[in-house]
Amino acid sequence: YVVLFPAVIYYPYVGKVHVHLMDLDEPVRVSLHLESSQEAPNMTVEQQGSGILQLNWPRFTNVRMYEIAKMHISIQGDSLQVYENRSVLVDAMELGTFVQTDKDIYKPGETVRFRIVRLDHNFIPSNTETVGPHVQDPTGNPVAQWREASPRQGIVDLSLSLAAEPVLGTYSIEVEKKTHHFSVVDSGLPHFDILIRLPRVVTEKDEKIPLDVCGRYPSGKTFRGRVEVRLCQFRESIRSPEESARVCAECRGQTGRDSCFSTQVPANYFNLTSFEFYGWLHAYASLQEEGTGMWHTAAKSCEIVPGKPTITFEHPDRFYKPGIPYTGTGEVRLSEDEDKAYLYNGIFCLSVYPFISGSKSFLKIRSVAKELPCGQPQQLWVDYFFSEKAPGIKLQNLEVVLLVS
Repeated sequence: YVVLFPAVIYYPYVGKVHVHLMDLDEPVRVSLHLESSQEAPNMTVEQQGSGILQLNWPRFTNVRMYEIAKMHISIQGDSLQVYENRSVLVDAMELGTFVQTDKDIYKPGETVRFRIVRLDHNFIPSNTETVGPHVQDPTGNPVAQWREASPRQGIVDLSLSLAAEPVLGTYSIEVEKKTHHFSVVDSGLPHFDILIRLPRVVTEKDEKIPLDVCGRYPSGKTFRGRVEVRLCQFRESIRSPEESARVCAECRGQTGRDSCFSTQVPANYFNLTSFEFYGWLHAYASLQEEGTGMWHTAAKSCEIVPGKPTITFEHPDRFYKPGIPYTGTGEVRLSEDEDKAYLYNGIFCLSVYPFISGSKSFLKIRSVAKELPCGQPQQLWVDYFFSEKAPGIKLQNLEVVLLVS
């Protein structure tokens, strides 16, 4: 005789037990009894015969955990009497869940289409309802959820429309302990830019140094991310091993509604007067995009000057002529008591007004700084523009008379 039964009996599927009886002249009674000490019910199946017998194991009631049960086998007849015990594993069958999207990477505004297939141990699709599939964005917030999803021919088809400006990064689809990922990236190139705002110069009298780090999308939408920035000053020479080659102030934070991280670094953190340090401050910024984790870096420098610069415009022309370059002379000084002018790369403002002429013509004699001598010729600079339409005739020549009093 040979008794064949599976090593694992799964809930809720039926099982089959095969009994092969050979060289018997009379029928025998075959009994199988499953004995459980936990959740699997005790049950017995019997059949009578003399050849090949097949016993169908009934469906179990709900089994929530696996256990090792005892299988008692009894074969009783006039010429054959057998009684044996074997161990068998009783387990709840978990369906294999598979999630597939129509592609791996999406752009804002596109539709994410995905399907869910649940297979049993024989790879046959299950038509049981899928409970609670949901989608989460990169920050862990739910963006879509279905209470129940009924399959058609074993397949659940679902879709999700992305917003025009979604959170960028890796999204997750979670279905009954199974997770599938897809990515959402911005279609704009470059992906984002980093901008550092730093004063053009820092003076010895400044108490704080404003520093801004901003993220910029080509589309202009608000940038969200993490900022790490260092403002450093380097030494010209190192006198001892204990001295560091540079002094840095470090700041970290998140961008705000204006897409920027703003801070003010105390100026006393650096040495703005010592000749041991170079007269420049260098900012190094790193910006990490929220959701994607993508980093961009940038650097910018500003000069350290002894005092607050001022500029004096020398004899400025209060009017400018449209279409003619405006020229003038200015002197930059660090303070009122300094004689030496300091070259300064900055922005200064001077208010000028347009020269208005009905004929769109003008003439200007440049002023002479010194007193004009009598009885001697003098070269003068004259700027002029005459429209041909003003005199009404085509000009052959033009005489300009200058009266000096």
